[in-house]
Amino acid sequence: MPGKNKNLTRRFMGRQHSSPGWKLALLAGFVVQLLLILFVTSIGLKQLAATSDNLKTMVDVHMRKLHLAKTMVVSARERTVSLFRMVESADPLERDELSLLYGRNAEDFINARAEFLRLPLSEKERALLEQQGRLTSVAVPIQNRVVDALQADEQGAEALLLREAIPAQNKVLEVLSRLDAETQQLAAAASAKASKAHEVARFWMYTLSGIAMLLGIAASLAAVRYAGRASREREHLATHDALTGLPNRMLFMDRLEQALARSQRRGALAGVLFIDIDRFKLVNDTLGHASGDSLICEVAMRLRNAVRDEDIVARVGGDEFVVVITEADKIGHVLHVVEKIIVRLADPYRIDEREIFSTCSIGVSLYPHDGDSPAALVKNADTAMYHAKKSGRNRFQLYDKAMNAMAEERLQLETDLHYALERGEFEFHYQPQLNIETGRIQTVEALLRWNHPHKGLLRPADFLELLDETGEILNVGRRLLIDACRQAKTWHASGFSELSVAVNVSGKEFWHEALVPNVRTALEVSGLPPQCLQLELTEGIFMQDIDRAVSRILALKQLGVALAIDDFGTGYSSLAHLKRFPFDCLKIDRYFVKDIEEALINEAFIRSILALCQGLHLDAVAEGVENRQQLVRLRHLGCQVVQGELVSGPVAAQRVAALLERDWLVEFGREAQAGQPDPWAIRTADPGPAPVPG
Repeated sequence: MPGKNKNLTRRFMGRQHSSPGWKLALLAGFVVQLLLILFVTSIGLKQLAATSDNLKTMVDVHMRKLHLAKTMVVSARERTVSLFRMVESADPLERDELSLLYGRNAEDFINARAEFLRLPLSEKERALLEQQGRLTSVAVPIQNRVVDALQADEQGAEALLLREAIPAQNKVLEVLSRLDAETQQLAAAASAKASKAHEVARFWMYTLSGIAMLLGIAASLAAVRYAGRASREREHLATHDALTGLPNRMLFMDRLEQALARSQRRGALAGVLFIDIDRFKLVNDTLGHASGDSLICEVAMRLRNAVRDEDIVARVGGDEFVVVITEADKIGHVLHVVEKIIVRLADPYRIDEREIFSTCSIGVSLYPHDGDSPAALVKNADTAMYHAKKSGRNRFQLYDKAMNAMAEERLQLETDLHYALERGEFEFHYQPQLNIETGRIQTVEALLRWNHPHKGLLRPADFLELLDETGEILNVGRRLLIDACRQAKTWHASGFSELSVAVNVSGKEFWHEALVPNVRTALEVSGLPPQCLQLELTEGIFMQDIDRAVSRILALKQLGVALAIDDFGTGYSSLAHLKRFPFDCLKIDRYFVKDIEEALINEAFIRSILALCQGLHLDAVAEGVENRQQLVRLRHLGCQVVQGELVSGPVAAQRVAALLERDWLVEFGREAQAGQPDPWAIRTADPGPAPVPG
């Protein structure tokens, strides 16, 4: 089962990470598509540049070479024709014109050949030009001899032309024809290369464009799918708890309304169970929020497995769940499920290789007995849960109509509490701590009271928990710390300069970052010497995080104030840890004092605590001293300072001065003369030290 729960927990917790995965995949698709488009464009531009280069080569080189080769062939042929016509013509004027044409043809040939040589040539073209040059060097002198013979009117010009000049020129024409053919062949090859490059470019353009199009279609389909999925996820997140996957309050109320409608049609019962995890804040504070989330998921799985498929399980708050048992035949069926849930949630949890024990408090309301609307049933179940938690946790409570009056009273009290500080309704009453050796009061403990305008003076038990839950304890504590320091400074001015004032610090105040600055401010504003201010802490506060607590306490000690452990012996601190804290005083809880006369084990505990204080050089204060017998016993055990009703209960500040002025040794002496045993001289009746248990 733990493995199964762990897998389901991962599934629940992993669901919230699915959306970013889809977003990344979609983004990757669009990025790839963009890169492909850029790649296609780059390839296309590159191939277009190559095609352009080939075209330029065709136009600038090969076409010019073709033109020049043709020019050379035509010029050489025309030169031969002009020479032949000169030989055949008998008209001197015509011969002169033909001679000029002969010269121009020669010039055209030379220019064309020179320009041809400046162009990029293949090996074969260069070889043919060299061969043409050698043949021309043979043919031209012969042609010149023919021209000279014509100018001299010699009879052998025609024979020289036919026998030597024309055959020599034909060899030149043959080479030029081969050059022209080679040039045409190279031009055709260049054209084919350009065409092939164009085909390659077109192939890649079509291929990559097709791939980009397919990717675009795929990305579009993914976007459409993701949009639908995101819409469904948004709808799911709007109606379900992101951590556990259970319905949230909105969906739960809708399903509860449907369940009530079915129960009404069939005349069946429905049970609404409001469930709160006990001491969940302690798990969060000590083990971290990740462990707290894991615990929430485990609880969700156990609740889902403890009920039927048709029943409703929802998470409506941080550590609050609601379960609806639908269409129950009788109340016993609902209560059976409640007991089953309590047992299952009490089983140990395995979280981060650590075993955790956690219980729950459950409030139960029934349809139609406790309400006929979803809101009323949930409200009443919540009220019943609060009473279950107040009764001791790890239990369930059925709703009773009388609870509403109590809930309304609590709500009104919470409202009044909100305005109590600004109205100045909080005040301190002070209870003295008497040194029974000197007979003088050395410290007064400031105890918070609420002077309610309608209910009168309320003790901390009536409102302190509510003050802590609402967070108002921070503002109240800061204000009253200053008031207590100022009041102590007033007593100093009245002549009681050695008097200290002790102020209790709650867990929320202790762990708040403003504690040290607040204490420093109170001392500065009041002018009270730091050693005359004592801060009292309970064991459970600093045991939540030993290392941080040590750091915080050292910071307080640097201010010069004294620190005391309140209710020592009833908590769960370790003596091994105690030596790490620089405390000044241990206050022995009244639980050990009240039965000190009958319970020898209590005396043994007190004796051990006093020995511990002596070894650690700490002061000790015994709380709850109510009669002389307790006082005598404590004095014999070595306790010098006591606090309790025997000396005085908490009193208003204006009554403290009268207590400070009294000599308590004399007071006890006078009462002894009235027939009471003298507490300072009863040592002979002492039964001796109590045995320390085994």
